[in-house]
This record gives sequence, C-alpha cells and structure tokens, in this order.
Amino acid sequence: MSAPCLSVAVAACLLVGAAACTGDGGRAAPSGPPLVAGLPRVEVVGPPATGAGEVPLFSWKPVDAVALYDLVVVGPDAPIWAWRGTSTEIRLGGLPVERPPGLGGPVIAAGSCWSVVALDAAGHVIAASGVLPVSPGEAGGTCQGAAASSAGASAGR
Repeated sequence: MSAPCLSVAVAACLLVGAAACTGDGGRAAPSGPPLVAGLPRVEVVGPPATGAGEVPLFSWKPVDAVALYDLVVVGPDAPIWAWRGTSTEIRLGGLPVERPPGLGGPVIAAGSCWSVVALDAAGHVIAASGVLPVSPGEAGGTCQGAAASSAGASAGR
C-alpha cells in the first residue's frame, strides 16, 4: 500500500516541523527515525552525519518501482535546498561534480538534516529515509534545524 502523495514542499515542512533526530556521531551514513511510520525505508549510503563538507554528496540505494525521488535539506534556521529527480546520488546544489572554488551555492551548516522519499509513477510515497543529521565538520550529529523549528511549526507559523 502506498502513502498519499508527498511533494518536496510538504517533505520540507515535515523536516522543519519534525522532532530532533540524532545520528551515530561517526563517519558512517546515519539512520534516523522513520519519516512516515510503517513505510518501507530508503537505505541511505551517505553522507556521514559529521565531516560531510559544506557541499555533501547525498546517496541512497535504489528503490523498486520508483519513478522519482524527493530530497530535502534543512539547516538550523531554514530550508537549504530541495531536489526532485531519478538519480540515487546528487550533490548539494545539483552540480554533477564537486563545486569549483569560488562558485556560490547552497552549503550546509552544523545542525543540518535531510531526508529522501521515493515516489511511484502516480506520485505516491512508496519509501522514505529517516530524518538524518549532516554537518560539514566533525562537530554535529543532531538536527538542530528540526528541533529549533518544531515550536514554530506547531504554533502555526
């Protein structure tokens, strides 16, 4: 059974309003709490919760019967970036290679978090990762953006 349609914008709202999540604090790809209870998981390959750099490469294993993936990245204070596509690997900002020095674009900060959902051809969610922490340096591992924003989301902002 598939879940109702979930757009990138709705996924961003879920991330911003989600409860805080914790990572493993190590260099392995984290595994957070389920985004939608009872839904199959998207198995995340990377980036690690800490030491991911400012422009991490997000990657996950393919999901059977997927038509599109929605990826959302949220910083400590606001959404950073969202993407929709068929690839199972995408760098923050969408460039196919590492961003050249001096070229502007989105970057993550300590306390950022992300999630990816798999959609079938009808646009229904068929799998989702957890809400996962990602930080550029060795410090981090907690989705501060989700925790800091949950009060505002529940207050109707």
